[in-house]
Amino acid sequence: MSIPQQGGAVAQAAAPPAPPEALLVVRGLVKHYGPVRAVEDVSFSCQAGEVHALVGENGAGKSTVAKMLAGAVSPTAGSIGFGGVELGSGSIRDSRQAGVTCAFQELALVPEWTVAENLSLPDGAPLRGFSQKKATRAARALLDRLELEHIDPSVPVYSLSLADRQLVEIARAIAADPQLLILDEASSALAPPGVEWLFRRIRELTARGTAVVYVSHRLSELAEIADRGTVLRDGKVAGEFRRGAWTDDQLISLMAGREASRHFPESPPTPAADAPPVLEVKNLVSPGIDGVDLTVRPGEILGVGGLQGHGQAELLRALYGAAPAVADHWHLGGHRIKRLTPVRAVRLGAGYVPEDRKREGLALQMSVGENLLSPWLKAFGLGGRPLLGSQSSWISGVLRSLSVRTRGPLERAGALSGGNQQKLVFGRWTDRDRRLVLLHDPTRGIDVRAKQELYDAIVRLSGLGVAVIWFSTEVEELVHVCHRVVVLYRGKIADELEGERLTADAVVGAAVGVKGRR
Repeated sequence: MSIPQQGGAVAQAAAPPAPPEALLVVRGLVKHYGPVRAVEDVSFSCQAGEVHALVGENGAGKSTVAKMLAGAVSPTAGSIGFGGVELGSGSIRDSRQAGVTCAFQELALVPEWTVAENLSLPDGAPLRGFSQKKATRAARALLDRLELEHIDPSVPVYSLSLADRQLVEIARAIAADPQLLILDEASSALAPPGVEWLFRRIRELTARGTAVVYVSHRLSELAEIADRGTVLRDGKVAGEFRRGAWTDDQLISLMAGREASRHFPESPPTPAADAPPVLEVKNLVSPGIDGVDLTVRPGEILGVGGLQGHGQAELLRALYGAAPAVADHWHLGGHRIKRLTPVRAVRLGAGYVPEDRKREGLALQMSVGENLLSPWLKAFGLGGRPLLGSQSSWISGVLRSLSVRTRGPLERAGALSGGNQQKLVFGRWTDRDRRLVLLHDPTRGIDVRAKQELYDAIVRLSGLGVAVIWFSTEVEELVHVCHRVVVLYRGKIADELEGERLTADAVVGAAVGVKGRR
């Protein structure tokens, strides 16, 4: 059943019977992890040359379904029909041989291996007749064919940006020339040019008859690339939609199970212009940054925009002491800075939400509570249950205020969905006497309702007098939530926008080197 046109009621129904020409037919798919029912009776189909979207909130079961389709996870019950035969379960190799590949949300790359080695990994047995030169030549040819000339096949994957690591993951899935390609949040780390690149590849594949299952939280992408889609809620099918027959608000309501709207919070109060600045830096120089001046006052939300790779990540790392930096004048919280380290930054009242939550933000084997408390372990003493007990009130307050879906403070952080993990990284800095919080694209890869909850939390921080510096790849976030926006271009501030000049067109114009665009 489709979601009706704007103005109608949202329909809820199980997926309709699969058409006889469907390439992929999923029937009654179930996955239980002990008492946890991750997926329950999910059915849908996908035809050759079609893009079928899987959407839903964090924890709705989308990635679990994608993993079962790719052979990474065995279903508890149900069947996956592909090309008229049933796919075996629990074998990525068997699925690849059948023509099914997946670019996983949790990148399945070996960080210490080169790009070439990672690209050759699925197609043979490593260390058996492996030739580094042949692998590098083949990788170079593949990357050139896919318009990824800027990626060096001879460098280790860990040296790449998160966006380029995601591009390598996608390239590896495409390289097998699949009949079915599964893209699990494949655009989550990509800026708009990267998303455009991805959509060109998808259209090339579907034109050849490849079916694509596309998992994404970005509703604007679904409107552009999806032919049909299935909405999941709490592990079950909540309904289906077709191109042109749905609105954002209807889709959000179906995902959430209640009436909802896509919105930004009310504008935060304007900070006092005469308040002493929390951060003041002049002529900041760091790798990737060339002479940046910034002043941020208590309660101000300063956005940082620009095309990816123009110094935004380097700026945040420098201001947190995670990268070497010098400045002619640098004060944080009233203290003069000559040399900054992350430990000193935390002591002076700064917090940092990094780009890669799994590699830089969380210890996935540690518990939810221990991850929230990680910046303060030295101050509080040893961790474990005694520490969690003494801080239980604060931990519960953070989890409740951010609506973190977890079985409790003792649950392993790695067991949470991506959006709930992101809330942990953000939540550790709330109610901890912070003066400045640095955010690197904190809403990347999380669903619409989780974004709204983070927007509200950021505005609450601002209302408490915390200064926020927020780099986002989503221009609308910067325009609707920030007091001011600085746009970086080649490591310098290309423009500073506020008031009537703060528009999406102006941000985009400055990002491509056209100052003053309205």
